[in-house]
Amino acid sequence: MKNNTNSFLFFLIIIFFMGSQSLLGQRKNDSIPYYVKKSQNFNNASDLIEAKTFFETELNSIEKDDPYILYFKYNLASIEKNMSNYEEAENLLVSILEEIDLFTDPEYKAQYQKSAFNLLGNIYREQKNKEKAIELFNRAIQRSGSALDSAVIYNNISNIYREFNEVENAKNELVNAYNLFPRFKDTLEKARILDNLGYIYTKLDSTFLGLKLIKRGLRLREEVGINTEMFASYHKLTKYYHDQGNDTISRFYANKVYELSQKIKTPNFEEDALGLQMELHSDPRVRRYKKLNDSLSKIKFNNNNYAIYKYDISELERQVFQEKSNKEQQKSKTLLFAFLGGLILIIAVFLIILQRNRNKRHTLTQIHKTERNLSKKVHDELGNDIFYLMNQIQTNPASLLEKEGLQVLNGLNDIYVKARDISKTYTTIDTNKGYHDELLSLLNSFGNDSTKIVTNEIAIDFWYSVSKLKKEQVYRVLQELLTNMKKHSEASLVGITFTKIKKNIIIKYVDNGKGTTKANTLLKNGLANVENRIAEINGTITFETSPENGFKTEIRFIQ
Repeated sequence: MKNNTNSFLFFLIIIFFMGSQSLLGQRKNDSIPYYVKKSQNFNNASDLIEAKTFFETELNSIEKDDPYILYFKYNLASIEKNMSNYEEAENLLVSILEEIDLFTDPEYKAQYQKSAFNLLGNIYREQKNKEKAIELFNRAIQRSGSALDSAVIYNNISNIYREFNEVENAKNELVNAYNLFPRFKDTLEKARILDNLGYIYTKLDSTFLGLKLIKRGLRLREEVGINTEMFASYHKLTKYYHDQGNDTISRFYANKVYELSQKIKTPNFEEDALGLQMELHSDPRVRRYKKLNDSLSKIKFNNNNYAIYKYDISELERQVFQEKSNKEQQKSKTLLFAFLGGLILIIAVFLIILQRNRNKRHTLTQIHKTERNLSKKVHDELGNDIFYLMNQIQTNPASLLEKEGLQVLNGLNDIYVKARDISKTYTTIDTNKGYHDELLSLLNSFGNDSTKIVTNEIAIDFWYSVSKLKKEQVYRVLQELLTNMKKHSEASLVGITFTKIKKNIIIKYVDNGKGTTKANTLLKNGLANVENRIAEINGTITFETSPENGFKTEIRFIQ
């Protein structure tokens, strides 16, 4: 039996009219819906022939790259299928799938793919190719965009299962479709679903409910008055009453089926009507012929002779090629990244070696500078004093036993103090836990009978969170301030305080020495180096001094 299945032509009409009204103005746009309706809800073969002639003319009048070519091809494919010209229909649908890239709108693409796969599923269903039909319907439902779309495809899948006597599977698909009724209004599609669901229930021993649904579907179809739709309902009623053993009513509906087939006048409907008459025939030889004919029709296909198989193979080859191409691109990218990574690694190693060499040169430069400074200090400060004492002793050795001997001893003590100061200047500083004691030792070393060094009490852990670099710079700065005080200020009292406010460390230095102008302090007394050291640790230092008013300094930095 040929169920008149919905093939989404109505939706494509909407797309066609909404998509490009300016182009439609150049065509017979008032004729298009007329012939679409004629081809979809045809009453006889002449309707199909007229519609086919119209769409062939339209198709031949447009350019090959015109997107409307897909629309006209789809309508022609639907007409060819209804005329049982399956090969022509399939070729048209496959060409649509191949040319779908003419559309840039993904929704349009999905709708054409869905419609093409659904119609291809119906073609293979009518040729009894169950597996391929179900596969195509599933590909269509993946692109379903509405409840009506899904209901149509569920109904079509159920027809496949019913024709292969898988009634439970057929019922499940139809129940899915029936549950979507509240979400769409298409009367004919509801009639088709009710008709098919009713027939399945009669096969599942729910005959009363089944007959009720079949007749409900028939009433909806009779209201519309389309021969092909009523054909399907009469066909179901014929088989139902035949199964119930009521041959009189069964033949009544079988005759209605045949009468409609003569009005429709297409081979597939006429074949169905005559086949139904043969099923009701009492002669066993006639029934045997019908059974053999049905069996032969199931094997009259070869996969490689069908365009959709060729399309699927082509798609598979394209996917394999694409995957291979992607792998090659990925391989190239991997090699490129590996090359760039290796290049970056080589550059990084080169820069590290270069930086190490620079550091070594810098370290050597600093060592040489320290050696020069140390040599100069020993020569200028110690050498001269030692030469003076040696000369004094050589000139008058007896002076060591006289009053002048005390001056020699004082001179030796001064030399010792200077040697100790030089040693502290160039000795490595303990910047770990011993830093606290190291710093106090430095401060105490500058105190004597004439100069008193005063400081506040500092907690043992005061310096724990301060970096080694900052501790070393603080040590050297205080050393230079105290050395400057010893040489120039003649201070008798020096006060140094250490405080911490959150993460800020504040060091204040004050003495009661002679004082001087700030410019003289920095330039003559060499304290510019102090500013440089504090700048290295991102700190600040301020000086406050004037003649006869002592010297003040405040240092601030973050620990």
